[in-house]
Amino acid sequence: MDFEWVAIALGDVTWISLAFLFGFLARQVNLPPLVGFLATGFLLNYLGVVSGEMLLKLADLGITLLLFTVGLKLNLKVLVKPQVWSVTLIHIIIIIGLFSSAIYAISLLNTPLFETLDFKSSALIAFALSFSSTVFVVKVLEEKGEMNSFHGRIAIGILVMQDLMAVIFLAASTGKIPSYWALLLFLL
Repeated sequence: MDFEWVAIALGDVTWISLAFLFGFLARQVNLPPLVGFLATGFLLNYLGVVSGEMLLKLADLGITLLLFTVGLKLNLKVLVKPQVWSVTLIHIIIIIGLFSSAIYAISLLNTPLFETLDFKSSALIAFALSFSSTVFVVKVLEEKGEMNSFHGRIAIGILVMQDLMAVIFLAASTGKIPSYWALLLFLL
């Protein structure tokens, strides 16, 4: 095995170990371990540490497994409840309205990094900012044992609806027509 690959693999093991340590420390002060994991990532990024290929693959696997777990626990009947649809739409409309107006107002003040934004670009940024973190909410609900509670099911339903909107948006923004097989998702 090449020395460089060994160094990268050991580096990834070190970063994972640090994440577990920070997660443990966060747990000791009654915070979710996810806060420690995020703090580790921010710290390592600030220090200029570059992750190896193994860590990227593990991260993808972790997200995939988490979303798979959400899918196993999600009752699809929750997605069609009026509470889920209405809260999702109201949330996105209000956030996009407020954020796009604020971002556009900042651009009118010729603020650096914002001065070239038109209202359409501001609305696009606001749309991206309107999404919540499914991963974070699922982990917090799991730790509190509230995944199957009424508010837990509604929250997960809202987040899944946001994720579906994001997938549709990403597909539409590429300018490519998705495969007709993708339409089978709506038959669920």
